[in-house]
Amino acid sequence: MPRAVVTLARIERSLRSEDLPSTCRRLGVGWDLDSAAPPASQRAVLPRRTRPAVVASRLVAACWPAGDTCLRRCLLIGHRLRELGPVLRIGVRREDGAFFAHSWLEIGGRSLDPGASAFATLGAAGR
Repeated sequence: MPRAVVTLARIERSLRSEDLPSTCRRLGVGWDLDSAAPPASQRAVLPRRTRPAVVASRLVAACWPAGDTCLRRCLLIGHRLRELGPVLRIGVRREDGAFFAHSWLEIGGRSLDPGASAFATLGAAGR
Protein backbone atom coordinates (compact mmCIF):
# COMPACT_ATOMS: atom_id res chain seq x y z
CA MET A 1 0.00 0.00 0.00
CA PRO A 2 2.85 2.50 0.62
CA ARG A 3 3.77 2.22 -3.07
CA ALA A 4 0.22 3.19 -4.03
CA VAL A 5 0.38 6.28 -1.78
CA VAL A 6 3.64 7.44 -3.35
CA THR A 7 2.31 6.82 -6.85
CA LEU A 8 -0.92 8.69 -6.14
CA ALA A 9 1.10 11.66 -4.88
CA ARG A 10 3.00 11.63 -8.21
CA ILE A 11 -0.31 11.44 -10.08
CA GLU A 12 -1.69 14.38 -8.13
CA ARG A 13 1.38 16.50 -8.88
CA SER A 14 1.27 15.55 -12.55
CA LEU A 15 -2.46 16.30 -12.92
CA ARG A 16 -1.87 19.76 -11.49
CA SER A 17 1.13 20.60 -13.67
CA GLU A 18 0.73 18.70 -16.97
CA ASP A 19 -1.94 17.77 -19.47
CA LEU A 20 -3.67 14.39 -19.28
CA PRO A 21 -1.80 12.71 -22.17
CA SER A 22 1.54 13.67 -20.56
CA THR A 23 0.39 12.26 -17.24
CA CYS A 24 -0.73 9.03 -18.91
CA ARG A 25 2.60 8.70 -20.76
CA ARG A 26 4.52 9.23 -17.51
CA LEU A 27 2.50 6.47 -15.83
CA GLY A 28 2.61 3.97 -18.69
CA VAL A 29 -1.15 4.18 -19.24
CA GLY A 30 -2.58 4.45 -22.74
CA TRP A 31 -5.38 6.87 -23.47
CA ASP A 32 -8.12 7.11 -26.03
CA LEU A 33 -9.85 10.46 -25.86
CA ASP A 34 -10.70 10.75 -29.56
CA SER A 35 -12.42 7.50 -30.48
CA ALA A 36 -16.15 7.57 -31.07
CA ALA A 37 -16.32 3.84 -30.33
CA PRO A 38 -18.70 3.11 -27.46
CA PRO A 39 -17.36 1.76 -24.17
CA ALA A 40 -16.46 -1.91 -24.23
CA SER A 41 -19.43 -4.03 -23.25
CA GLN A 42 -17.44 -7.04 -22.09
CA ARG A 43 -15.79 -7.02 -18.67
CA ALA A 44 -12.06 -7.48 -18.45
CA VAL A 45 -10.85 -10.49 -16.50
CA LEU A 46 -7.66 -9.66 -14.65
CA PRO A 47 -5.01 -12.17 -13.65
CA ARG A 48 -5.40 -13.23 -10.01
CA ARG A 49 -1.93 -11.85 -9.19
CA THR A 50 -3.18 -8.28 -9.88
CA ARG A 51 -5.85 -8.37 -7.16
CA PRO A 52 -3.67 -7.01 -4.30
CA ALA A 53 -2.53 -4.04 -6.41
CA VAL A 54 -6.09 -3.20 -7.46
CA VAL A 55 -7.46 -3.50 -3.91
CA ALA A 56 -4.62 -1.37 -2.47
CA SER A 57 -5.16 1.25 -5.18
CA ARG A 58 -8.88 1.49 -4.45
CA LEU A 59 -8.28 1.78 -0.70
CA VAL A 60 -5.67 4.53 -1.09
CA ALA A 61 -7.82 6.46 -3.59
CA ALA A 62 -10.84 6.22 -1.26
CA CYS A 63 -8.89 8.01 1.49
CA TRP A 64 -7.10 10.54 -0.72
CA PRO A 65 -7.38 14.13 0.62
CA ALA A 66 -8.04 15.59 -2.86
CA GLY A 67 -10.98 13.22 -3.28
CA ASP A 68 -11.65 9.78 -4.65
CA THR A 69 -12.24 10.68 -8.28
CA CYS A 70 -12.60 8.09 -11.00
CA LEU A 71 -9.74 9.74 -12.91
CA ARG A 72 -7.24 9.46 -10.05
CA ARG A 73 -8.35 5.90 -9.32
CA CYS A 74 -8.03 4.90 -13.01
CA LEU A 75 -4.58 6.43 -13.34
CA LEU A 76 -3.38 4.68 -10.19
CA ILE A 77 -4.81 1.29 -11.14
CA GLY A 78 -3.64 1.76 -14.73
CA HIS A 79 -0.10 2.43 -13.54
CA ARG A 80 -0.16 -0.64 -11.31
CA LEU A 81 -1.44 -2.76 -14.23
CA ARG A 82 0.67 -1.11 -16.94
CA GLU A 83 2.14 -4.43 -18.10
CA LEU A 84 -1.40 -5.37 -19.26
CA GLY A 85 -1.67 -2.32 -21.56
CA PRO A 86 -4.56 -0.42 -19.92
CA VAL A 87 -6.24 2.38 -21.88
CA LEU A 88 -7.92 5.33 -20.17
CA ARG A 89 -11.27 6.38 -21.65
CA ILE A 90 -13.50 9.27 -20.67
CA GLY A 91 -17.19 9.69 -21.32
CA VAL A 92 -20.03 12.07 -20.60
CA ARG A 93 -23.81 11.93 -20.12
CA ARG A 94 -26.72 14.23 -19.33
CA GLU A 95 -29.31 13.25 -16.81
CA ASP A 96 -32.19 15.50 -15.74
CA GLY A 97 -30.32 18.53 -17.10
CA ALA A 98 -27.15 17.71 -15.14
CA PHE A 99 -23.86 16.91 -16.86
CA PHE A 100 -21.72 13.99 -15.67
CA ALA A 101 -18.24 12.88 -16.72
CA HIS A 102 -16.63 9.54 -15.94
CA SER A 103 -13.35 7.79 -16.66
CA TRP A 104 -12.64 4.08 -16.85
CA LEU A 105 -9.97 1.65 -17.96
CA GLU A 106 -10.13 -0.85 -20.76
CA ILE A 107 -7.69 -3.73 -21.11
CA GLY A 108 -7.60 -5.78 -24.28
CA GLY A 109 -10.76 -4.07 -25.52
CA ARG A 110 -12.67 -5.00 -22.35
CA SER A 111 -13.80 -2.64 -19.62
CA LEU A 112 -12.86 -2.77 -15.94
CA ASP A 113 -15.98 -0.71 -15.14
CA PRO A 114 -19.46 -2.09 -15.85
CA GLY A 115 -20.93 1.41 -15.41
CA ALA A 116 -18.99 2.79 -18.38
CA SER A 117 -21.72 1.78 -20.81
CA ALA A 118 -23.95 4.56 -19.41
CA PHE A 119 -21.61 7.20 -20.91
CA ALA A 120 -20.93 8.43 -24.43
CA THR A 121 -17.20 8.54 -25.13
CA LEU A 122 -15.65 11.97 -25.56
CA GLY A 123 -14.98 11.31 -29.24
CA ALA A 124 -18.64 10.52 -29.81
CA ALA A 125 -19.85 13.46 -27.72
CA GLY A 126 -18.11 15.96 -29.97
CA ARG A 127 -19.81 14.70 -33.14
